[in-house]
Amino acid sequence: MKDRLVDYLKTLVEIPSVIGNEKEIADFVHRFSQKYYPEENIIRHNNSLIIFDDFDKSKKTLALVGHLDTVPGENEYTGKVIDGKLYGLGASDMKGGLAVMMGLMDYFSRAEKRFNLVYVFYEKEEGPYIDNGLEPLLSDFDIIQRADLAIALEPTDNKVQVGCLGTLHASIIFEGKRAHSARPWQGENAIHKAADFLKRLADFGIHEYEFGGMKYLEVMNATMVEFSGGRNIIPDKFVINVNYRFAPGKSIEQAKKDVLELVNGEAKVEFTDLCPSGNVCLYNPVLSEFIEKFQLPVEAKQAWTDVARLSLYEIDAVNFGPGDPAQAHQKNEYIPLNNLFKNFEIFQRFIEI
Repeated sequence: MKDRLVDYLKTLVEIPSVIGNEKEIADFVHRFSQKYYPEENIIRHNNSLIIFDDFDKSKKTLALVGHLDTVPGENEYTGKVIDGKLYGLGASDMKGGLAVMMGLMDYFSRAEKRFNLVYVFYEKEEGPYIDNGLEPLLSDFDIIQRADLAIALEPTDNKVQVGCLGTLHASIIFEGKRAHSARPWQGENAIHKAADFLKRLADFGIHEYEFGGMKYLEVMNATMVEFSGGRNIIPDKFVINVNYRFAPGKSIEQAKKDVLELVNGEAKVEFTDLCPSGNVCLYNPVLSEFIEKFQLPVEAKQAWTDVARLSLYEIDAVNFGPGDPAQAHQKNEYIPLNNLFKNFEIFQRFIEI
């Protein structure tokens, strides 16, 4: 099975699937799934797929979830195995997880399983929350909601990561009056008006927040700026993009309030991307068994994943995948093959009768 997993992953990384260009890889996964499932058990929506077992009411249901897209990036060693690492854009984030899902589909075509399995392959995870390809699968179909537990095979280095931070982006807009830089008194410098806010933002630091027995770190940072004018012009507009990562248990409305309090009425605020936090579901009996059976390390997810979106649909979900989180979005991204093999073995042993 190890050779098959490597072959599946090589094929996946050799298919370009930068966000917005997932058709080719979706077609490949669709053709692959047709070898193991009849067409009535395959839902294709744009470039996303749900592939599901005939449901046996005596069994619990496990959903395995993975996104097909990658961020843009470079890789000089695509498809090569060097020192036990397979290279390629998306190898860790998260085509390694997709290869495991394909391997399980293959393996359990010949072996008995104690769960109903639902495989979810979807597009546009790496972009704005509103465009995410998982949303229409959840809103237009009810298959995934049948899951007693969903596992997103995001890169976690084979650790169980529970919950996830919420994230929002806000444009903080400072307005002034345009003037020549030789006569600044005739204008009002929008950049200078941001000084007090930027100091408060820099002093925000790291806020520890405990929820569901796990510790999360809330952070707020300026990530981009825009301004009007040129190098000899006093700008009349200065816009700071602020990214706030907030802990589970905090609503989007409360997170927005935190930003507004920091701005203190000194600028206009436009919220541009709002992503909820993910629930911490350590109480889930299937998850408890999964963790205990393999003595898996458990940690808080210090980032955002679609565990949050699944939580909105009242689906218990966690992250557990073979990829190395430190390799996500890196040049010359790779995945340690031992991670890939271990991840598959854990799932295979957990699912098999």
